[in-house]
Amino acid sequence: MPNDRGSSPLGPDSAYSDASIYVDAVSAARVVGRLRDALGLVEEDGAELTVGPVRVESEHNDYSIGRRAHPFDFLQWPTVLECEAPAGTPDEVVQAVTAVLEALWHGGFKAVATCDFEDELPARGGIDRYPCPASATASDASAASSGSWWRNVMSLGKRQG
Repeated sequence: MPNDRGSSPLGPDSAYSDASIYVDAVSAARVVGRLRDALGLVEEDGAELTVGPVRVESEHNDYSIGRRAHPFDFLQWPTVLECEAPAGTPDEVVQAVTAVLEALWHGGFKAVATCDFEDELPARGGIDRYPCPASATASDASAASSGSWWRNVMSLGKRQG
C-alpha cells in the first residue's frame, strides 16, 4: 500500500515533521544532558541531540512565568524541546518522540508533547498524566474546563499576536 503511514517518507508539510515537548525544568542544558545519558547518545555537549530521524533542540520557553507552573499549565513550563524530523517515516518519528518522552518521565521530569500526532504517543503525549482538575459541582463543570488552563492558553495566543 503506497500511502501506508508507516512506510512513506515525510513530505515538507507532513503532520509528523515537528513536535514541541514542554518540560517542567529550569535548566534546558540539564534536560538535554539527562536525555543524552538516558538514551545512551554519545554526542558533543550542546543544546541539540538526534534521536532516530528527529533533531531535538532545547530552548528556554519564552512563555514561562518564572515560577513553578501547575502541571496542567504545561505551556508555561520553563523548557521546551523543539523536535524536527526532516526525514524518516511517521512511525520512526512517533517512536523517536516516544523515546524522548519516556526517558524524560523515567528521569523524573514532567513533560508534555504538543503535535499533530499526540494521540499516537503514550498518555496522549503526556496530557493524560496531568489532567485538569474537575469542578466541585456538576453545574460548574463547563466553567472549570474553560477555567485557568484555557484562559492561559488564550492569553498566550493574544501575546503572540
